[in-house]
Amino acid sequence: MDTHDQWNIENQKPPDAKMVKFTRYLISLALGFTGLIILASQLFPLSISYVEGKWLEFKVNVLAAPVPDSYKTYVEGEFAYYDPGKSYFQNLAQKVGELSQTGNQSFDPISKKMKKIVVDKKYSKDLKLTIQDIGIKNVNVSANVESHNEKVYNLYLKSGLAHFKGTPIPGDGGNSFVYGHSAVPSFFQNHSNLAETIFTRLEDVDIGKDVIVKREGNELKYVVRKKKIVESTDFSILQQQGDKETLTLMTCWPVGIASKRLIVVAERYE
Repeated sequence: MDTHDQWNIENQKPPDAKMVKFTRYLISLALGFTGLIILASQLFPLSISYVEGKWLEFKVNVLAAPVPDSYKTYVEGEFAYYDPGKSYFQNLAQKVGELSQTGNQSFDPISKKMKKIVVDKKYSKDLKLTIQDIGIKNVNVSANVESHNEKVYNLYLKSGLAHFKGTPIPGDGGNSFVYGHSAVPSFFQNHSNLAETIFTRLEDVDIGKDVIVKREGNELKYVVRKKKIVESTDFSILQQQGDKETLTLMTCWPVGIASKRLIVVAERYE
């Protein structure tokens, strides 16, 4: 070995011990972090599902008037929602008769004049309802559903929403009443676009958002004015809102439970 090669070997510095230690630390940290991400990706969905299930149990247990298990409805073998029961709709139908709006008047936002409210119980054409901001798009609304009959309304609600017979058809003045099922969160997260439980989304609508009803090719535009939770014994939701032409939307609350009612009132403006 010549003197030049010997000089190169002798003058090579050993690796910095601190740098080696730091590099090993970074590698260990990266591997540990990667492991945590993989573990979290598996545990997080399970934890969310568990918490939602416990929250649902809690909400059911604290109800002042728990819904009987016999009201449980299953869709595709899964528990979806509690049906509010035929007695609720029978009482509602009775109140519709007592609060008949035939002969009254409401303000027409198109003509800017008062017009007679029409309750057309023979109207049979389907409507479409859209609330773009919460992902409800062209959902079918069956007109004049015999809502005192549990078998009848549940049949129509499988394809969307139902217009309560005895209230005006949207566009005919007064207060039109439309309702639909909501589902428990554990069911809805896997069936978020199911027409039968699409009104689960109603909980997320904000005041000031648009509601559009398509009727025979025409678009009736409403804006959300009120949003409230009421008792199942509150039938004032059927009443006309002053001289306004309104659309009242109703579903069960807490979503899927049926102890109370979520009410959204929208006022027609075009």
